Amino acid sequence: MIRALHLLVLSLIHTPGGSPGGERPGADSARVAALLAALAHTDPVICDLIGDQLGNFWMGDDPARLGRFSDAPGRIQGAKDSLAGTVTDPRALTLLVATLGTDNPCVRRVAAKLLGRSAVSAAVLRDLLDDPSPRIRESAAFAAGVGERRDTRAALEHRLADTATGPAAMAAWALGEIQDPASAQALQVAVHASSPRVRLASAWALGQFEDAGFAKDVLPLLRDTDPAMRATAAEALGRMKSPRVGAALVGALTDRNAAVRLAAVSALAEVRERSAVASLEGLLLNDPDAAVQRACARALGELRAPRSLEPLAQALGDRDVEVQRAAAEAIGELEDVTKAPAALVRATTSPDRELRRNATKSLARFGDPATVQALADRLGDEDKDIRLAAVEGLGELKVAAAIPGLTRALNDREPEVRRAAAEALGKTQE
Repeated sequence: MIRALHLLVLSLIHTPGGSPGGERPGADSARVAALLAALAHTDPVICDLIGDQLGNFWMGDDPARLGRFSDAPGRIQGAKDSLAGTVTDPRALTLLVATLGTDNPCVRRVAAKLLGRSAVSAAVLRDLLDDPSPRIRESAAFAAGVGERRDTRAALEHRLADTATGPAAMAAWALGEIQDPASAQALQVAVHASSPRVRLASAWALGQFEDAGFAKDVLPLLRDTDPAMRATAAEALGRMKSPRVGAALVGALTDRNAAVRLAAVSALAEVRERSAVASLEGLLLNDPDAAVQRACARALGELRAPRSLEPLAQALGDRDVEVQRAAAEAIGELEDVTKAPAALVRATTSPDRELRRNATKSLARFGDPATVQALADRLGDEDKDIRLAAVEGLGELKVAAAIPGLTRALNDREPEVRRAAAEALGKTQE
């Protein structure tokens, strides 16, 4: 393992690549070769982590190297930048293409990702999509999706009928990444394919178009025996925002699989299905999965029904602090509610800073004169955002009882809080 990590470092500090026009430089063939060789000798988890992060970091802009260890190699950031850039070196492109058939799936994926972000021509990608090897066809489809190459759309649509599952499913995924509506008809056919994996990828891809017209093609998959299929279908239906899927999604809230319930909750929030409020309230208080409870709180906040105040207030007593945080934030989003629940006032004194912050911000939105003292108490909080929310809330109340606290806030250590206090006093004294 130590040797594998050493190889990875060496691959990063190899000779830098270059690109014209001052753009982010792409990796040259030597760096690409060193990276792929190092990944082939490292732990699969580390390889996959690196593959996921390629292209997902900011370019280095700190020549002083602040926050870096003093004995760290100085050229690593530039090398990382090159791996996030567009590969243009012809020898590097040849190497990436040659690696698409390697036995190591992670190295193959990294090579395909770099190829997708490269200057490879559409003609080369189309030829690779027709390669006799299913492994290479799948890798080429991944590259086309990573690069969102619309010029490969027709070839990818043709791959949807591939006799091998890997290339067909990856082609569906790639078409979803490209998001060209012209591919919708082919995906509508593929969502009925014999392969479950192709159906799942096609349903996901149709969801990327965010078109309610495709809901009828995905809706039956909510009844599939595979929970991953049901969850993917729920997610896709949410993105489509069809007004006709609410009842089916509400039904999915009783699914035995937590991932399906979670996807259904999020989808119902996306489609703004107000008939789901009672069911969401029930799950908020009773679901055994905390992630589902948190999603329910967020969904209820987005649906904004006044009746959700009581269950959200009850959720402030949940044993999971993240559920409490979500409930506190959601309460502030409810419409036509003017009286703050006692549980929310108590939450403003929580030892958990995020819960205290969410509760104070929600309390500040109520405009309930009974909360003057609770808001005034938060003017001494160690968190600036909490003090700021308290000041703004007191200002909106426009009551004389808020003046002493706002006057003290004029001496706050943060200029932003002092300015807000001056503005709040102005409102109060109008």
